[in-house]
Amino acid sequence: MRSHFFTVFLSLLMFAFLFSACKTQNTPRIAGPDPELIFTGVRADSPEYVYLDFLLETNDPALSPERMSLESWRVVLNGSDATKAFNMEMDNELVFLSMDMAALVAGGYGPQDDYTLNLHLSLNHDAVPSQKIEVMGLAAFPGVRAPEFRINTIAILKAELVNTRFRVAIRIANRNPFPVELSSFRYELYGNGRFWADGAERDIVVIPGMSAVEGRLFLPMNFIDMDRNLLDQIINLVDVNYRFSGEAQVSTGVEYLPSFSTAFDLSGYSQVFED
Repeated sequence: MRSHFFTVFLSLLMFAFLFSACKTQNTPRIAGPDPELIFTGVRADSPEYVYLDFLLETNDPALSPERMSLESWRVVLNGSDATKAFNMEMDNELVFLSMDMAALVAGGYGPQDDYTLNLHLSLNHDAVPSQKIEVMGLAAFPGVRAPEFRINTIAILKAELVNTRFRVAIRIANRNPFPVELSSFRYELYGNGRFWADGAERDIVVIPGMSAVEGRLFLPMNFIDMDRNLLDQIINLVDVNYRFSGEAQVSTGVEYLPSFSTAFDLSGYSQVFED
């Protein structure tokens, strides 16, 4: 009886060993070095959206990107989680990340002079779905901010029967630590809801880093095709509800964003001075 019990025990022990061996054999482990996420460059057409490119690289055929799928991802920007301000796409070994500046500002991060970014990926492998592959890519690049425009004063220089001229004093602030150039500048001026004048400037204006300059624009206004009462209204104005809009071409010298076009649309009240 004891011998029979011992035989049964050995049989169960051997069965458990074989089952464990088979289970281990059917659950392969991925060997070899982990893949690397390599930052390959940054692109931008404007300061509002910045695009970063990464390459998922591995020397192990068993870890080829074609056999992987994305489980989750997150972005740490200058030490803070900023995933919500980014979009991410993965196409085999290529990884594309885009930064939305408006979403960053809304999230309380604000524009920075320099960015250090960590992209974390958690990947699945088709052979072992339960085994996660963790990779991280590091990127560093300077920030670029569009100039800020503000109307300081509007003055009537000359009032005649046919035309008048305005002098618009506009403040242009450069919020970058490096100088920028304004190579072209077009604009429209509306006063009290009516079109007054427009124009364009081609002179290059250089604005040093972290400083501002005040420019003066001279806008002619022709009354031949307008109501004569409009001239009387302008001459008698004490202040004006203005709208000043347009577009400027900005040069930065930054490699990934050497130049860009930025629009502005300013409105408010200003005193009207007659010279």
